[in-house]
Amino acid sequence: MIYREFGQTGKQLSVLGFGGLRFPSDLYRTEAGRERCAELVIEAWENGINYFDTAPDYCGSKCEQIYGAAFRHMNDFYVSTKSTINEDPKADDVRRRIEKSLNIMGLEKIDFYHMWCILDIEQYRRIIAPGGPYWGALKAKEEGLISHICFSAHCTGSEIAEIVNEGYFEGVTLGYNVINSRFRDEGVRCAKEKGIGVITMNPLAGGFIPKNEDRFAFICENERESVCEAALRYNASTPGIN
Repeated sequence: MIYREFGQTGKQLSVLGFGGLRFPSDLYRTEAGRERCAELVIEAWENGINYFDTAPDYCGSKCEQIYGAAFRHMNDFYVSTKSTINEDPKADDVRRRIEKSLNIMGLEKIDFYHMWCILDIEQYRRIIAPGGPYWGALKAKEEGLISHICFSAHCTGSEIAEIVNEGYFEGVTLGYNVINSRFRDEGVRCAKEKGIGVITMNPLAGGFIPKNEDRFAFICENERESVCEAALRYNASTPGIN
């Protein structure tokens, strides 16, 4: 496994992370199925992955439970979870959400806490407004409940750059792949210049890339490389992406 320093946090993250959104519904709906999902998390950790991303609503609100079951058998890893302004609009709401996530996952601290799914600058402004979600996360950080405050974005590269330049966050998670990279490149470049860590989600475009292998065969370096491997290599080789 390749490890890279994440921004200026001093943490070395595996270049491949484990995203918790896409456990199969026929598994996470049952206790036995959730145990199988936890086994997958443990297997990823045993193979060198040390970054695990989740959110309160992932997989019918079961993902944090799955992670908690797995984390009992793991050590030396980093976890990311999130809060959305739609569900936690005030600082105190976020503070309570953090405590709930800690309890569900059996953790004393969350390594990376994201202001979740920023769609535009107007939403960002509401997040950092006095008494807004950001300040609940900052209070939790001061109390030692989280280590780093980050944001996840589905907005344009220029909007991501604007958010990065204002200096509230230590990392960003953004959608990025061979299809939409030009849409977000400005944000990635800005984050690199400012020493902000960058994690990419949707590197396979939600499955669209592997479902259309012939269309994307041109990104492969040779016949032995699959389009999945090539798409991951594309992200991992982009300057600024950790």
